[in-house]
This record gives sequence, C-alpha cells and structure tokens, in this order.
Amino acid sequence: MTQEFLVLRPLLASLSLVAGAAHAGEPPPTTTTTTTTTTTAAAPPTAATSTGHEGLPAGTAAPTFLLPIVNDFTPPVVGTGLLAAKRATWGPAKWTGEKPDEAKKLVVMSFFATYCEPCKKEMPELARLYDAYKDQGLGVMLVSIDKPDEVDEGGKKHDRKRDEIVALAQQNNVHFPVVHDRFQIVARKYGAERLPYMLMLDTAGAVKVVHVGYTDDVKANLDSEVRQQLGLPPLPPPPAVKTDKADKGGKNGEGSKKASSSTKPKG
Repeated sequence: MTQEFLVLRPLLASLSLVAGAAHAGEPPPTTTTTTTTTTTAAAPPTAATSTGHEGLPAGTAAPTFLLPIVNDFTPPVVGTGLLAAKRATWGPAKWTGEKPDEAKKLVVMSFFATYCEPCKKEMPELARLYDAYKDQGLGVMLVSIDKPDEVDEGGKKHDRKRDEIVALAQQNNVHFPVVHDRFQIVARKYGAERLPYMLMLDTAGAVKVVHVGYTDDVKANLDSEVRQQLGLPPLPPPPAVKTDKADKGGKNGEGSKKASSSTKPKG
C-alpha cells in the first residue's frame, strides 16, 4: 500500500461521513399526483322567484350576437340575398353600439323559456312597455333558451318547440323581436343561470340595469326605470285613496256595516 493512499484514506472516510449526514437531513422526495376532472353538461337555467346580484355587472359591454328571429317581427331594413338572410337574425347591436341599424336610447333584453312561469308573467309587461315607449327610443327583445324538439315531417326536421315559442309571443301581443338561442351559447356568454334574466342596455350597448327573477317589486318599478333610462320625467304619483272615517271603527267591517245601515231611509 503506497504512502499516498495511507494519507488519503482518513480524508475519504471523513468526506463519506459528511455526505451521509447531509443526505440524512434532506427531506424525502415529493410525489406529484395528477387529478382528472370530469366535466358534465351544464343544467338549463332554472326559474327564479326573486331578484339577486347575478348576471353581468353594470357597466359591462354586452356581448354581441345574432340569432334567428322566430316570431312575426319584421325588421325595418328590407333587402334581398345575403342582406335578407342577415335581416332574419337579431341582436343588441341592431339597436346599440357604433353602427346600429336603428339607434335606441334603451334596449330591454330578457332571457326566458317556455317552462318558466315567472317569464310568462313578465312577457305581457314587456309587450306593454314596448308599445308605450317605442316612439320614445325603447327597444325590447326576448331570447328563448329552449332546447329544440325536432321531429321528422316528410323528410324535413320540424322544431315543435319553436312553434311553442311563437304561440306564447302571439298570446302576449309581442310586437318586438323574439330570437331562439337553441343551444344556449348566448345564455352562457351572459351568465344566464336563472330566469327570467332581464338586462337594460344603453345606447352604447353597456349594461345599465339587471333583474334576475320577476317579482311584484320589479313589476311595480319597471315603468319608472324605463322612463329614467329614456330621460323622461317620472310619472305623477297615483291619487290618494280616500277612506271613510266611519270605516275605522269596529272589527271585521263592523264600522262599515253600521255606517251603511245608518244611511238607509226610514219608513
């Protein structure tokens, strides 16, 4: 054994001890686990019974879209060929934004479905508002999120759900565009999780007001909200209801009965 090796041997042993001690102080190696997320189809929007802080925030630019018109609404622009095909579709950009076909001061857009009972209560009110304020710059449109119900008729597909949508619009005297978002693509863009889902858009196409659900309070304030957004003066307050002082006495209408009986002629 050489003299050099005898000198190096203690040094190598010391290095082995140091390396072992360093290795003992190291944390155990970590293991990486991969998780798999299973995505299921989104459930259709449900009918809402109350309003809440849902939907697009105020000030958000409303996403643009074009969907086929299903009711008998006739757009003001008449054309042929490709222009006629474009005319058969509708979206908020027809009334708002930089290059609208017909600029509106306010656009009320509501997502609905034929299975939604609150939606059926909202529809006649929207029809009334449109007829009352269309000449003051109001535009109204409905977006159905009903899934198609197609049947084969003579080798052609016929959507019975579309017929149901059209019939509902006719029953409520709807004279504004009703479009069909049959695959709910637009509904997802707008975050329509509960119905009815109403948005009020200004002339630039930005969201001003959002209502999720249709309650008595929403119905009572719709006129005021629309007039405010259109820049119209508020409606005068309803006349005060006069009550007979005699009605205040007694219980369960006893005061009214006494008052009425005292006015009967004698004899």
